[in-house]
Amino acid sequence: MKKAVQIALVLLLLQGCKGEESKAFEAEKQAVQTEREYKDALAAIEEANKMVNILTREGKYEEAGKYFAEDVVQLISGQPPIKGRQAWVEAQKEAAKLGDWNLELEVLDFQFLGDHAVERGRGIQTFLANDDSPIPSMELVGNYLVFWKKHSDGWKIQYDYVVVESPE
Repeated sequence: MKKAVQIALVLLLLQGCKGEESKAFEAEKQAVQTEREYKDALAAIEEANKMVNILTREGKYEEAGKYFAEDVVQLISGQPPIKGRQAWVEAQKEAAKLGDWNLELEVLDFQFLGDHAVERGRGIQTFLANDDSPIPSMELVGNYLVFWKKHSDGWKIQYDYVVVESPE
């Protein structure tokens, strides 16, 4: 009888260990999947940042606008808010009439939240004015915070906040 109880206890102990191994494996598997999703999201967002700049420089505003949610809100210090993708597209068209714009972004921090992500970074925007532009050529430096949302057709900017530093 003692031997049967001992065998039963050993079997229960082994079964319990097997359950712990399974939990550890699942946790490790989930961590690997989350890391892959993080890297994929960051790569897609960095690509989107580059594509928006390239497409905008080429005058393909509608195409660039596809990286923005339909109800995007963009706030840039010193400017009125831009609400909606179509308003963003129109703002880009109006800005292009003044001269050539180029934007270089550097991601400083990236938080992956599953179907959402937050990007914090620094940007340098250069502007080369047309001859009849009411504003001069300049270089603007600023910090930004973007809230991204994953849609069925990719990551899109939901909120874009930019604080432009005062020139020295």
